[in-house]
Amino acid sequence: MIRLARIFVSIATLAVTTSCESLDAWRTDEGEVYRGVVVGNDEATCPSGSCSFIRRGFAPLTTIELTFDPSDASNPGVLSTHDEPCGATFTSEPLRPIAALAHDALSQYDFPGGQRARNFIYALEPTTGPLAGRDAMVFLSLMRDGEVEVRVLAGDGADDCSPDDCGAFAGGRCDFFGVFRVKRQAR
Repeated sequence: MIRLARIFVSIATLAVTTSCESLDAWRTDEGEVYRGVVVGNDEATCPSGSCSFIRRGFAPLTTIELTFDPSDASNPGVLSTHDEPCGATFTSEPLRPIAALAHDALSQYDFPGGQRARNFIYALEPTTGPLAGRDAMVFLSLMRDGEVEVRVLAGDGADDCSPDDCGAFAGGRCDFFGVFRVKRQAR
């Protein structure tokens, strides 16, 4: 009976230690960021840059930078974008935790596959740029290979402005959807 109990404890310990990963590996240190280019760079087949089937609002080659600390519940990180023809969509915008998610099953969302160690949902409340005064949602996936996948969503995607239509961007009429696969790099 004691041997059976030891086996059970060993199996339970193994299950807990393999299913609970430390998130510290994804924290950016001083002088580091996660950086990557938006998915849907179809310049060769679409010179105007506005015909990606997935990308909305973000110009081809838009770069995103993210600082992130998954263990900091109140200030988990900051998001910025670069290389946009009409100016940055985000300039050091803080990721805003959504308090109600702590009590909802949505906080445990996952994608099929098992490549993701953990997923997070945050809000952004930009004060400058084309989304000033509008809310955006950020979905972060910590990938098992050490990278991070960032999805940014603002609006329903129906207002798909050309990325170089600065008048539409300045008027706040454009919707945004972008997927970025980002890697840790020196700032």
